[in-house]
Amino acid sequence: MSISFSVASFVNRIFKTSVSHYCQLETASDEHNLVTRDGGLLTAFEVKGTFGIMGNDATKSHITSLVDTLSSALKRPGHRIQFVFRRDPLNSHEALRRSIQGAIRTLQALNMDLEDMVIERSNKLEKKTVLETCFLVITTTPRALHPDILKGSSKERLQKASKNGGLKPGAFAQSPMVEMPGVDTLHAGFVSQVISRLEEKLSMRKYKAHEFLHQLRKQITQYDTSDKWRAYLPGDKMPARLMQESPEDGDVSNILWPDISHQLFSRNPETCKEDHTLVDIGDWKIAPILVDQRPQEAKPFADLFKSIHRDVPWQMSLVIDSGHDRVCQLISRKKTFSSFIAFVSSENKLIREAAEELLEAAVEKTMVSAQISFSTWGRDVEEVRRNRSKLKSAVESWGQLQVVEERGDAIEAWFNTMPGFSANHLATRIPLLAEEALTMSPITRPVSPWADGTMLYRTIDEKVFPFLPGSDLQTANMELVFAPPGFGKSFYLAASNMGLITRPGNEVLPRIGILDIGFSSAMFVELVKDSLPADQKHLAQSFRIEMTNDYAVNFFDTPLGCQRPLSVDREYVVNMLLLLCTPAGRKEPVDRMAELISNLVDAMYDYFSEERNPQYYEKGMDSRVDKALADHMMPTFEGDSWWKISRMLFDAGLTQEASLAQRFAVPTLNDATTVLSQETSISDVYGSSMVGNEKLIDYLKVMIISAVNDYPILAQPTVFSIGEARIISIDLMSVAKEGSAQAEKRTAVMYLLGRQIICKDYYRKAEFTLPEIPEHFRAYHKKIIEKDESVPKKFCMDEFHRTSNSPQVRKQAVVDIREGRKYDVHVSLLSQLLSDFDSDMIQLINNTVILSKGISETTMDEIKNRFRPSADAVRYMNRWLTGPGAEGSSMLYIGSLKSETAPQIQQVIRLTLGGSEIWAYTTTPQDVSLRRRMTQKIGLNNTLKILTKAYPNGSAKAEIQLMLSDNAVDFNEHDQNLTIFDILVDKLIREHSVLIDNAKIPVAK
Repeated sequence: MSISFSVASFVNRIFKTSVSHYCQLETASDEHNLVTRDGGLLTAFEVKGTFGIMGNDATKSHITSLVDTLSSALKRPGHRIQFVFRRDPLNSHEALRRSIQGAIRTLQALNMDLEDMVIERSNKLEKKTVLETCFLVITTTPRALHPDILKGSSKERLQKASKNGGLKPGAFAQSPMVEMPGVDTLHAGFVSQVISRLEEKLSMRKYKAHEFLHQLRKQITQYDTSDKWRAYLPGDKMPARLMQESPEDGDVSNILWPDISHQLFSRNPETCKEDHTLVDIGDWKIAPILVDQRPQEAKPFADLFKSIHRDVPWQMSLVIDSGHDRVCQLISRKKTFSSFIAFVSSENKLIREAAEELLEAAVEKTMVSAQISFSTWGRDVEEVRRNRSKLKSAVESWGQLQVVEERGDAIEAWFNTMPGFSANHLATRIPLLAEEALTMSPITRPVSPWADGTMLYRTIDEKVFPFLPGSDLQTANMELVFAPPGFGKSFYLAASNMGLITRPGNEVLPRIGILDIGFSSAMFVELVKDSLPADQKHLAQSFRIEMTNDYAVNFFDTPLGCQRPLSVDREYVVNMLLLLCTPAGRKEPVDRMAELISNLVDAMYDYFSEERNPQYYEKGMDSRVDKALADHMMPTFEGDSWWKISRMLFDAGLTQEASLAQRFAVPTLNDATTVLSQETSISDVYGSSMVGNEKLIDYLKVMIISAVNDYPILAQPTVFSIGEARIISIDLMSVAKEGSAQAEKRTAVMYLLGRQIICKDYYRKAEFTLPEIPEHFRAYHKKIIEKDESVPKKFCMDEFHRTSNSPQVRKQAVVDIREGRKYDVHVSLLSQLLSDFDSDMIQLINNTVILSKGISETTMDEIKNRFRPSADAVRYMNRWLTGPGAEGSSMLYIGSLKSETAPQIQQVIRLTLGGSEIWAYTTTPQDVSLRRRMTQKIGLNNTLKILTKAYPNGSAKAEIQLMLSDNAVDFNEHDQNLTIFDILVDKLIREHSVLIDNAKIPVAK
């Protein structure tokens, strides 16, 4: 039986009747390295791509740098570099799957009814993106050892194996004895040399052995492999099988780790019966193609990429074998042979001349041997034949390559296109200069540093570009956004904020505050509110500030129990007071005013502290405080300060009422003149300072009195509060007008006020804040701060160009950005003008989004001067930044990373939203009215489904205008109280009733 089995095994290896006969992978050496059957070592990497746009010049420069470093290593024999690039439009969902699943899980945790919107976005992006993967496999064979060392290593290996059951103790199992001693040192050195240079421009990741085999199996099964699949390798628990796998005496296959090839394949591939050049693996047919001749001119990989239609799935393997001298010897033999028969054919003279040209180049440059193979696939024979025809045409035009369809062994030809699977490659070996081989390699593709993200962009050539707000890849989350009107700024902001809301790990709504002039951001807040259950709708609120007592906010307020502001809040108070005391039309305050106001702020808190001149409690100032005191029978006496009352309420556990009481204890703008008159510490220092013919202190008093009259809502205890709202929008339209210098000043004041309303609790962190809190109140604040400390917080200032004439607002923005890093606050500034972003802001932020190249060369020059985009990025901007269209909104994204090797990203990317998402974020008044009325009747989820079905382009404005202009609606037939929006809503609900989920219709109260 043993002899017959051995003969059968020998015959099977010759005719390759099993996948194991094609596979070079024997076992794992350690966590990352695999051992090949000849004793060599193999390490695999994921080549993610470049963070910058790589044009021809940038590519040439990178290749030259690589060759200069790697030429010496590539001259030595025994090393192999294999690039495998795959582009698969049939499995585009794979690139989106984890990101979409993460967003949906977060929506479910937050009880937000927006799952269908996210799923619809995924469905649209599946049609607009193509899955890409790229592997780099580096192999070192025993031939890399010096012959004398190899001889000794072979003997050492054999002696060691003989003591442990031989080199192959199990015919159908992995052998831990195969690795050749001495190869590991050479392999580690070569890998380090190659990767260190590639990582200067490329984002890469070393695969663990288990990960790499998982990726290989996913390719084999066309991604029909569970994420939890894991190969058995040394170090894993041995999967003993109760069966005799080999009749050989002493064979222990059943108690060792199974052969890797048997784990990778659940079934053997077969040659297709209808066409022997194809491979049949069940549901899929695969067509391999081999390159048969050296290219007449080595063209960049980007040229090949552009020439292959996006609907064609394809995979390329480029194998580069080291050994300069060996390649030159083979070329020389070809030259010698052709010289003997030159008289027969003029073509051979051309061969000789071509060989001479290569040998002359090899004197100064490094030669390598290369083998190139391709494959494509489809569901049936006709589909794969069509794909093969398109792929062949593109490959043949790539430097005038010649290709063949492998008829001898299509299965092996397919295996050759897999990363690291084959030792023997069927494609013709072709001599290339190292720089030619690397030019043809897939190392210029763009990539996002984020593997997954809740913001799903795509590159111009349809690769998914995820972005994860608040990730650890960046030191902070600060953003500048430039876009003229009509370039998609509002949609971008809404999508960006939704990305933060749906970030994986969010268990409560993040805090997002948007400061706006107009209602566009209010529409986003309304969307969030509509998506929440009834008992949580108060968490999303929009406000329109008016200059009335109902909106009074005292910017001198302090945290509960604090008689002086926190250091981060003090800067804001100084900025606000300085702005109020700067005359309209003047950008900078008068001399010494900044110093005086800084001292005044400190003096005001000291003056009204409990130890000096506290404000006294008066019954009737706040009925809620009075009621709490009465209900809890707390005695009050004449001369009790508001600080005392607040502390009494706090000690009784009435923290809300204690906060209300403290509003009357802190100073107000009205009190500033009192302090200026009473505090000798100020008059002693500034009493002699003059502004023209007027004393500086008197000048300041006049400005404060004027501010009290002009801004009454700033001169009294706080009334307005956002309550428990976490997603808020503040519309300043009513209090921030354009025109005069006075109007510009008011706008700036209102921006700072809005900032305080939104951010007053953002800049809190236990590490920095608690030491500034009085000990009596520290435990209370610790609980609040720690509860929200890990929750994302974002402050957005839209229409930032309206603050261009206010240095104080801009200074506060810089403070918020600088301090935001420490407190993990995201800051987003959005403007129609590039000039709004000064050098201080640009140096501090790490995300820049440019949605327009501008309408003149002047704008582009300004972009270049301020943000330093590369020449390739500028070229892409000129071509693609043309405003929103059917493909979405294109933008230049510039991002800064923690990484030292690749600290910056520059990519032109597209934001493409699904129809329901466009309807969700729309700010067009007619569309908002339609969405709002329909949501009130049938709920948000049903509304988005119907509107997307009826108006997939995201707007009903044209139909509404047509109905009005053509008198298409007879209002006499309807209730006179109905509007055209009500009539259209009823019509759409009737026509699309099948889409309505009755469980999601709001219950009438």
